[in-house]
Amino acid sequence: MTLQYHMDSHDGTYKKEFQSKVTAVYPGIVELEETAFYHLGGGQPSDKGTLNWEDGESIVYDVRKKNRIRHMVEGDLPEVGDSVNGKLNWDRRYTHMRMHTSQHLVSAIVSDLYGADTVGNQIGFDKSRIDFKPLKLSMNEIDDLIDRTNDYVTKDISVNISEANRSDLEGNPEIRSSMSSGLWKLLPKSVTRLRVISIDEIDVCPCAGTHVRSLKEIGKVEFVKRDNKGAGKQRLTYTLNSQS
Repeated sequence: MTLQYHMDSHDGTYKKEFQSKVTAVYPGIVELEETAFYHLGGGQPSDKGTLNWEDGESIVYDVRKKNRIRHMVEGDLPEVGDSVNGKLNWDRRYTHMRMHTSQHLVSAIVSDLYGADTVGNQIGFDKSRIDFKPLKLSMNEIDDLIDRTNDYVTKDISVNISEANRSDLEGNPEIRSSMSSGLWKLLPKSVTRLRVISIDEIDVCPCAGTHVRSLKEIGKVEFVKRDNKGAGKQRLTYTLNSQS
């Protein structure tokens, strides 16, 4: 099983380059002992970057997980046992980190203010979206949401990574309601330990994505679109300005 640096700590999440050994090679696919590349999942796109070794280079254009972490590559292919240097497209990775943490923050605020669950999300580089239900905010309410969100991101509020037993999380009132009800249906019964992202006392949510250390890294959140999707569902699309 490939070690994923971002899963255990923020130090791993902020790793821009890393060394690893090749464990398997297939046409257009490289597998490694450990990786800093994030794979597609949880509404977050995969990282991109490069793998370099003594006499070659691969361009990593996608990363997928299906039992193992598979780096989808173009260019040269290393051999099993080769030592490689991985380098992430850091601008892409860090933007996704800021976007993903801001999604947790907005979802927590909407849940607190309006009792709406997050029923879908898609993290992007230029913009991201969150689907809520039941929700139908007016422009005045969206202005209030913007103010409250950006009040938080001006503060040095820590974002923490931990692990917990599934049995301790199921039904826990501290877990955001949309996750405590919907997440468990998607997880195999064999999953007994979960990674948890906590934002002070604002939000607690199981998540395997990449996140910033502090809300102040997010920058200003700007809502650019709202769509009523029917059946009580509303989609909010947002972007981020430069980092604070």
